[in-house]
Amino acid sequence: MRIGFIGTGTITEAVVNGMIRFDVPFERVALSPRNAQTAARLAARDARIAVGASNQDVLDSSDVVCLAVVPQIAADVLGELTFDARHHVISFIAGKSLDEIRALVRRSARVVRAVPLPAVAAGKGSTAICPRDDIARTLFAPLGEAVEVDDEHQFNALSAATATMAAFFALLEEQASWLVKQGVPYASARSFLSGYHVGLAHETTLDTEPFSAMVGHASTPRGLNEQLNRELSERGTYAHYAQALDAIMRRVQGRE
Repeated sequence: MRIGFIGTGTITEAVVNGMIRFDVPFERVALSPRNAQTAARLAARDARIAVGASNQDVLDSSDVVCLAVVPQIAADVLGELTFDARHHVISFIAGKSLDEIRALVRRSARVVRAVPLPAVAAGKGSTAICPRDDIARTLFAPLGEAVEVDDEHQFNALSAATATMAAFFALLEEQASWLVKQGVPYASARSFLSGYHVGLAHETTLDTEPFSAMVGHASTPRGLNEQLNRELSERGTYAHYAQALDAIMRRVQGRE
């Protein structure tokens, strides 16, 4: 596989590092020269990785092309490029539909959308893919969980769910701040909460039972977990969360 990346930012770096670490088969990786420091750092890791002279040079030397530019400049960047019918395009561009990407790349034989996250560098990430695609699966399955859907509405929903990262860290900070008020040093609170939440996340990977069942297992009648979950539910905390996701979904679909 000769794979090129148009855009060399955080996600490209994570994907390429994951490819190297988990032995994803590839013949060559060509990187956009736009972010020279990141591109040079990646090229130094493997002799098969090179920095292209231009974005067009990346295209000309690749069969699989990953589009990793921000949506605000996608039309300008891609509009300057000449795609070939042989190109298999995997778009990471947020909020750009399959039809919009097809219009931008014009002669491309196949277009796929994917949402890799930074944790793919450590083989811990989940990557949504639409539609199902053998090449995208080969690339992302070794880097964590590859979730393929053929319905673009479902893909947009998975994309919207990635907006929860900041809220997750905010929740951890709220818990840490509460512990500090109880006299626990912040460093100790952070260390405890980090390990605690890693343990909870690990439990979700042990089988495929619904999360609702896991809530039940953790909620001993009249226990502490049951009390906190009940109080948050009664205050509408979870309902507000779903409403916030509805708003994100409207943005992802271009309705706001």
